[in-house]
This record gives sequence, structure tokens and C-alpha cells, in this order.
Amino acid sequence: MTILLGILLALLIFSVIVFFHELGHFSMAKKFGVRVDEFGIGIPPRAKEVWKDKSGTIYTLNWLPIGGFVKMKGEEMNESWAHDKDSLSSKNFWQQSAVILAGVIMNFFFAFVVFSGLFMIGVEPLGINTKFPTQTETKLIPSFQEAVRIGLVKTDGIVLSPLTGSIAQQSGILENDILVSIDGKDIMSPEDMITTVKKSTTSMDFTLRWTGGIRTVSVIPKDGKIGSYVGYNIIHIRKDFRYKYGFFESIKEWGIETYKESMMTLELLGTLIKRIITPRIPTERTEAVESLGGPIAIGNLFVNLLDAKVAFSVILLIAALISINLGVFNLLPFPALDGGRFVFLIIHRIVGIFSKKKALHGKIEQYIHITGFSLLIILSIFIAYQDIVKILLK
Repeated sequence: MTILLGILLALLIFSVIVFFHELGHFSMAKKFGVRVDEFGIGIPPRAKEVWKDKSGTIYTLNWLPIGGFVKMKGEEMNESWAHDKDSLSSKNFWQQSAVILAGVIMNFFFAFVVFSGLFMIGVEPLGINTKFPTQTETKLIPSFQEAVRIGLVKTDGIVLSPLTGSIAQQSGILENDILVSIDGKDIMSPEDMITTVKKSTTSMDFTLRWTGGIRTVSVIPKDGKIGSYVGYNIIHIRKDFRYKYGFFESIKEWGIETYKESMMTLELLGTLIKRIITPRIPTERTEAVESLGGPIAIGNLFVNLLDAKVAFSVILLIAALISINLGVFNLLPFPALDGGRFVFLIIHRIVGIFSKKKALHGKIEQYIHITGFSLLIILSIFIAYQDIVKILLK
């Protein structure tokens, strides 16, 4: 029963997020007099025609409930109706830009409603980012260092875990030793230790705290390494930690958090691509590929959330983050995405200032978008396969 409810919840949240996105395109198209042939929730084949309005727009439900679309006149670059008054391609640069980018704006508006509301009533962080190093600090997914700084996590020193047969183990470092200092210098974070060890080629005095008291061991690094895992020694995680602000401050924090979550999404995307294309070690590519997740993985996440009986606010926060991720992804300058279409629009605009000739024939641009869409479908199938494999192997 929980599995069914989790899947239904995931589909409902996807549908709401997609509805908001497509509503943005739809509203701007209607505002500027662009003919909208169809407003669809889900990906065809069509399951049901729900309604047809006076302007001729049909509203449909489609069989694959993981997306949606707004079909507008003039977006297919058909030369025969390029100059029709109700065609998208006949509108000026700013009107076309508004129609193309309105979906992304609505994604951020959805996050605004959720974030602002939850910041006012009080909300806890979703988790701590310990997997991907980023330059961006967010409130909802702070780094471990930030979690320590704000008091979400309390630590008591740096804990070591030497590898079997490593320099660290041979030097006398034991499992769960707490590192106090190196050569008399206090070590406050794992990064401090790593940096200190990398700089040295001679013997170093590690002052350690253990159940028997304090002791010092001499360690000689090799190639800046000693062969030990290192991390914070966590002694307490606050379960009552909350962010809570007044009305105007909540709106301000929404803006800051949305910007930072967007930047983090771009950072993580860049890290994933880099690790897949140019991994430092072979396992890095494997780990990056395995970390990819799509609608199936998100559906499984909601099943687990319901199983764990998490608060509804957590589900809302995840929905808002998915909406932000969808908005950021759609802004990427890739064919078939809103960002790709906007780039072509800018190119046509720039060329149009200096020449009456079109920068690119409509048919060629259409083929580019079709190719981009095909690649996205292939990627989606691959990610879905990965998601299914991970679920089955659990």
C-alpha cells in the first residue's frame, strides 16, 4: 500500500510542477495572442481530451504522466504561417522571450510559494551535503562544515580510521583515534589535516586522544598521504533545529535560497559531467553515473519518505527543490530545452539587426531541436534503466 501511495504522490507532485511550468508558457502565449492548439499534461499518446475552449485550445491528459507540453502555432518553424498574426514566430523578440522563459519563471514561483510559507512557519534542513564538494552554501542542504557552524551538528575533534597495512596503521594510529594536533598545531577540520599532511615529507608528530588518554605518534607521509579516512567525530545532531522568519524576511530568504539552490544545481551538474568525461580515477566515473536519478528514483524516494512517516513539510520542500532543478535544467542552452530555444532567438535577433536574412533556416533549426529532444529521450531511458537496476539490487 505504501508503494502505491508513494508512486501516486510522486506522480501528483510531478503533475503539479509540470502544470505550473506549462501554465507559464500558456499564459504568456494567450496574453500576446499566440494560438495555443493544445495544453497537455503527460507525454502522448493521448489518453483523454478533457475540454476545448472557445479559442480552439484542447486540454488533454496523456498516458505517460512524467511531463507535459503546450503546443503553440509557430513554434515548429513552419514557413507557411511564420507571418500569421496568431503565430509565435510573428511576435517581437521580447514577446517570444516572455513565452519561452515563462515556464522557468513559474518553476521558481512554485518554489517561492513553498519556501516562503515554510520559512514563516519553521522548517528544518533536509539533510547535510557530504557527497559533493560545492562552493555554494545553502540553508536546506548545508555542507558538513556549515552544519557544524550553525549548531545543527556538534562535533568533538577529527576522527581517524587507518587503512589496513597503511602508513597510518603502521605508525600506531588506531581506529577512532581523535586527532588533536600535528606538530603542535591544532587541527580543526579534515581539510586542515589533509592540507598539513600534503605539505610535509618529513616525520610529523600526531597528538591523539583515545580512551586511554593522550598519546603522540610519529608519522612519515608518502606522496602527501598516510592512508587513513578522516572526518568529524559527531557527538550530537539537533533534532529541534529550525529556520523561522517573519513575513518579509521569509520572502528575502526565499530569494537567497532559490539562487543558492540553483547555483548548487549547476555546480553538481558540472561536477557530474566532469567526473563522467574526465574522471581522475576509474571509480569516479562509475560513482557519477550511479548517482544519476530520474522520475523513477524520485518516485522511489517518495515511497521511502512515506515509509519513514516524514512530515508533509519535507515532501513540500523536496517538491520545491525538484521545481528549481527543473527550472535550472530547462535554462541550459541545449536544443529542445527552453534555454536552447532562447539562445536561437537571441542569435536570430543579433543577426536581424545587421541583415534581413535569417541566421538559420527554420527547417534546420527544427531538425536541431528534434535531435536534441531525441538525445534527451535516450538519456532519460538510460537513467530510468539505472534507477530500476538500483531498486532491484537493494
